[in-house]
Amino acid sequence: MEQEIRRWVGAGENLMSVACLDALFPSGKLLRPRLCVWSAAASGGTVDKTLSFAAGLECLHVATLMHDDVIDQAPVRRARASAAEHFGISMALMAGDGLASTAYVAMLAGTEAGLPADRVLRAGRVAADALKHTAAAIAQEALVRGDLTCVLATVLEIIRGKTGALTSAACQAGAILADAPADHEAALRTYGEELGVAFQIRDDLLPYAAGTHGTENPGALSDVANRQPTVPVLLARDAADGADRDTLHDLFVEETDAVTAHQRLSEVLIRSGALDQATDMALTHAANARDALAQLPPSAARHRLEELTTTVVDRTR
Repeated sequence: MEQEIRRWVGAGENLMSVACLDALFPSGKLLRPRLCVWSAAASGGTVDKTLSFAAGLECLHVATLMHDDVIDQAPVRRARASAAEHFGISMALMAGDGLASTAYVAMLAGTEAGLPADRVLRAGRVAADALKHTAAAIAQEALVRGDLTCVLATVLEIIRGKTGALTSAACQAGAILADAPADHEAALRTYGEELGVAFQIRDDLLPYAAGTHGTENPGALSDVANRQPTVPVLLARDAADGADRDTLHDLFVEETDAVTAHQRLSEVLIRSGALDQATDMALTHAANARDALAQLPPSAARHRLEELTTTVVDRTR
């Protein structure tokens, strides 16, 4: 997969390509391309015919991360300097745009691997629609920043758009490319969305995992520094007693350094039971994802998809 991504992005012929490669590698979990390839395989497709489309999905995902880091003013991504921090905001924005364009070139190249053009076009439309929902969710997330009165349903809607949309599209696109029947395509779409929601809720919990400290992992403090109302924070707001609720309010309105805010917030989340409640919520969405796969016939690819419903909510780093 990494070799396929490099084939489309290039070898660093110019600064924009260098910035794209820096954002892509070392690669992350490659979750979306894996979802695409395994969904296709679970529907009777083959890896070689879906590889370029899957590589395009990873480029599309990383492009959204580059832009998101600009909005969040995040200095760190994947334990390294973010593109905005390393190359500057202007280059990060342009490189993100360039990477998104590269993504569609790679996805449309599925026809060169022998896939029918109508399938490639339909899968591409699914990916484009997911990107639209992702952009809208990132914008909505910025609007609720600092708003401790935000309702949980709004944050879950943001999660479905920001994370669930592209994971869902990866699975649905894989099914489309493999010419899966309608019920299998719908099942994989549901699986991808529920998996994405579980993944994001678990991601929101990582800054408060045992042993996580701001000085060790500055990237974990992004939501704290930006006063972002995440799922565990809102669950704590609703469950906390008066004193802890006042602490939450103070953290959202007062200027407090991120490390201190992280420590105080962690204490409130533990006392209120919000960490356990959010974990249970992530497990429920993961179970929903696993249940959706029951529509598919048994296969090695389906087994890999099932395994992800456990690993995405059992991450410690």
